[in-house]
Amino acid sequence: MTSRPSSLAVKAPAALLGLLTGGAAGFLLTAGGAAYVAHALGRTVDASGASRVAFIAVPVICAVWGAVVAVRRAAR
Repeated sequence: MTSRPSSLAVKAPAALLGLLTGGAAGFLLTAGGAAYVAHALGRTVDASGASRVAFIAVPVICAVWGAVVAVRRAAR
């Protein structure tokens, strides 16, 4: 009789992979947004105030979202 792996053994690697992938996607979003602003609008993005919060929050939110999606898909 074959035994199924435990739920944690399946979800933990998926959560880690989702966390890393989501964080990378969030970093690319912020870098792409800064490049767009610099190129299309001709302004540099200063890292103060609201832009600093966005540069920190977007990768973190994307990382958490990636982990949640990966765990849900691993549970199927």
